[in-house]
Order: sequence, then C-alpha cells, then structure tokens
Amino acid sequence: MPKCFLNTQQNGSSLIEVLVTMIIISLGLLGQAGLISLSSKTNNAAFMRTEATLLAQDILERLRLNRTLAVAGSFNVNYAASGSDPSSSITGTAIQNNELRDWKTSIEQALSSGDGQVSVDGAGNVTINIRWSEVAKGASDGTITPTVFSTQSVI
Repeated sequence: MPKCFLNTQQNGSSLIEVLVTMIIISLGLLGQAGLISLSSKTNNAAFMRTEATLLAQDILERLRLNRTLAVAGSFNVNYAASGSDPSSSITGTAIQNNELRDWKTSIEQALSSGDGQVSVDGAGNVTINIRWSEVAKGASDGTITPTVFSTQSVI
C-alpha cells in the first residue's frame, strides 16, 4: 500500500491575494494620476499669475516714463467691451494710445482672453487690474472662470 503524504506547504500565491494586490496598486496609480492633473492646473494658474505680474510691471514702467500724461489721466483705460478686441478698442496716434495698445496686445498674447484696466489719480496713485480666463481649479467639467489680478502702486 502506497503512503499518501499531505503537502502542508503552500506553493505560490492564491488568486485572491493577486486580486487584492492589483486593486491596491490600481488605487495608488489613480491617486497619482489625480495628483498630476491637479498639479498641472495649479502650475498653469501660477504661470498665468506670473505673466500678469510682469505685465503690470510693464505698464507701471510705461506710466513712470510718461508721468505727466499719466497723472493728467491720459493713461486711464477700462476693459474693452465684451466680445471686442481689447487692443483695437484704443484708437489714435498719441503716445499714451500707442503705449496702451501695445500693452493690451501683450496681455492678449500672454493670457487667455486677457484684458487690462488702468486708473491713475492726480497724486500718481495707480490701480492696475488684469483679467483672463482659466479652467477652474478642481472643476472636472472644464468650467472657465475669470481671474483678476489687481495691484496698486505710486508713480
């Protein structure tokens, strides 16, 4: 009569252990993908804010170069009407018109749906608002929201 030995050692892993491992790995990879997506949106928003800061510095320098005209209110400009081209809304060949047109063209090129507004009072206090459109943080549907960068200075 042959002897039958029971094998009490486990060889390999069970199917359940493999499935649990795959679920854990897939959840980790999905979390990593979400983190990369959010990081990309945040990085883009920071880049746009940096561009707006540089554009605000640009117009401040233009105002300082033409301080007399700026304090007189010649550089005051509002946002363009909705649906119109911001740079083409400024007409004329005077220096302030050329400077503002160049600045608004730079905003249009650097920022998505970008436009700017400048207000200078008689004492040389300047308020600059720059707005643009960007995808809302965390919005999975790609909702576009306006973002406004505002700064104040003295020329």
